[in-house]
Amino acid sequence: MKTLRMIPALALAAGLAASQATAETVPSFADLGRDPALTAAYRQLAAGADLPGWLQDGAVTTPGQIVGFGGQEFVAVSACRQHDCAAQRFAMLYDPETGAAFGLLSSVEGETAEQLRWLGIGGGPESIDGRTILYAALTGSLANHPGAFSYPR
Repeated sequence: MKTLRMIPALALAAGLAASQATAETVPSFADLGRDPALTAAYRQLAAGADLPGWLQDGAVTTPGQIVGFGGQEFVAVSACRQHDCAAQRFAMLYDPETGAAFGLLSSVEGETAEQLRWLGIGGGPESIDGRTILYAALTGSLANHPGAFSYPR
């Protein structure tokens, strides 16, 4: 009887360990400077973009997630300004294999509307699917519905 009671607990522990291992293998924005592919993609995206300093110094980050569009997988990372997450947010998609990167910087000043600054967006699949995923990363929708943001070709 004791063995039967332990089976659900063991299954839960195994599931938690598996999800934790998966989360640890996907880099987050906190890995900037430690993960070579993330760092290179960010530098390429930031070149000439005049991004705010809080992105490299004291940003609050969320776990990275794997998403897909245009037949490719990307890592989605996001961050916000410490003590000002509602007004200053950033999301980035990057392909660790090719170095392709796309970003979105959101800022709200006072009572004005949200200002969105798209980075690296061209005319490919990132122009629709990439924008959708980037904004979902900012709003928390990506974290709440991770399986809903993988678009096939």
